[in-house]
Amino acid sequence: MKSFKIYSTIVVMVLGFCIRSAAQDAKLPPPILTADSLATGNYKDVLTSFFQLGLERLTSPEKDIRFTSNPYAIMMRARPELAIDTNYARFKALRNLNFSFGLRLDSSFKFNGFTSGLNYAIINKRDYTVYREFVDLAVKKRSEFTTLNVVVNQYATDPANNADLAKRVDEQWTKLTRTTDFTLAQADKDVRAVIEKLIADNNLEALQRLISSNNNVNIKDLVSNGYNEVKNAFKNRLLWTIGVTDTTYEDQFMFSNVVVSTQLLKGISNPASHHNVEFDVKGMYNILDDTLRLGRDLRRSLLNFEGGLNYVWRSMKTDLSFFEFKLSAAYSRIFNGIYEDERKEIFTLNGTLRVRVFDDIWVPVVMKYDPKTGNVFGFLNVKANFTALKKGAMQKLIGM
Repeated sequence: MKSFKIYSTIVVMVLGFCIRSAAQDAKLPPPILTADSLATGNYKDVLTSFFQLGLERLTSPEKDIRFTSNPYAIMMRARPELAIDTNYARFKALRNLNFSFGLRLDSSFKFNGFTSGLNYAIINKRDYTVYREFVDLAVKKRSEFTTLNVVVNQYATDPANNADLAKRVDEQWTKLTRTTDFTLAQADKDVRAVIEKLIADNNLEALQRLISSNNNVNIKDLVSNGYNEVKNAFKNRLLWTIGVTDTTYEDQFMFSNVVVSTQLLKGISNPASHHNVEFDVKGMYNILDDTLRLGRDLRRSLLNFEGGLNYVWRSMKTDLSFFEFKLSAAYSRIFNGIYEDERKEIFTLNGTLRVRVFDDIWVPVVMKYDPKTGNVFGFLNVKANFTALKKGAMQKLIGM
């Protein structure tokens, strides 16, 4: 009962910080919006862009202090001149690699072993090189639209062209550029052919790429939502990682636990909304020491699978995530080394509440419920995410 009161007090304090931060939000100037700042707290726990210091399972008998980064962030910390977009594109492989190391502590906060790990993004559609590509595309397509509008009007008024076709080009181009319910795919076939030929003849590459990938596009929306498209695109972009982590014994540098994992994160809701939803699925295979056997080995093995949805609330003004709740279901199966009175299969319902108490500090509270036994247990984490860049360097990197 005492631990429950302490736990409840911590949650109330966290919510108090959240409310205070929200109240101060209106007084703050708009931040520099980047792919990193638009990322959710859940996303940063999967792959960090710069640095993360985590205090994990603070209310559990086994606690972790973990530092996570990537090689490029370390290089940029030592050499700030690397903070330009050309270098960022050049070192993409290093940015997609996260490494971590840390300490394990027991219930008395005494040393209980080292931890380390590597995590690599097989697919990462939210980094700065993708961001720059979208920015460039949004700016370019707006200027290209101006050119296309001119040449379409020239075609429609040129007496050398077929009068009926020219009239329909003018009428349907007007609908495409002034209404939102008429798409290029709905235009007459010969009208669409004229517009596509004008795009190709005038080397309007950005528009050509967009139209070729999606013919069911509205021209008015295409050119009017440039900035919002850039900003919102990252909320639903795919991230897929694979990783391995290990833990050593307290008194010997040998592995007592090795975990091979993979995780996929994908936004599935309307990215223009201030309330987003992410699909999150993770699989882990553990090999660890069987404490019932003599000696130290890795003969106990478990499979863990968890999938769920992360609900994200963003600030109306800054569009930064400040409150998240992930609801998930988890399945665990022991293949080797099952203990007496231990269940071979366990199914739990999980909830993770994340609150952004300051710009760079998140407090995740994790709760697990076992339907078979009715047990509820949870633990508290603190995650500090920070960059290697000052404001000026960040502007230099993203070209703003």
